[in-house]
Amino acid sequence: MVNFSAEKVQEIVEEKDAEYKKLEEEYSYLKEEYGELEEVCQELKRERKNIPLKVKSVYLSQNHITELERITELENAVYKAQEINKELHETNLKLSKSLKTANRDFFILAAAYVATLALMIYLFIR
Repeated sequence: MVNFSAEKVQEIVEEKDAEYKKLEEEYSYLKEEYGELEEVCQELKRERKNIPLKVKSVYLSQNHITELERITELENAVYKAQEINKELHETNLKLSKSLKTANRDFFILAAAYVATLALMIYLFIR
């Protein structure tokens, strides 16, 4: 088990927090774009319903295919962002536990130092 100093844990927490905020911004951007592309997809589906069955396969232009590919890529990006969000949350929990442990150890050492100092003063006075 690796013990980190409180400063190191704080640095790691700040780094992960910055990464988390960046990913949250990216996630919200991707979510907005996903909503826009979802509307485009619905519009394309409505258009497709209006086309006669014989002409459907011919009518899908490269733009429509590109839009559908963008929607698929965006869905994958949103899924990845959610997975990264989960990983960052788990890492944050681990770092919080480590920080609590480091703080507890620090206070134990400080108490031991104070007790030793008090004992030394007592023995010196005596």
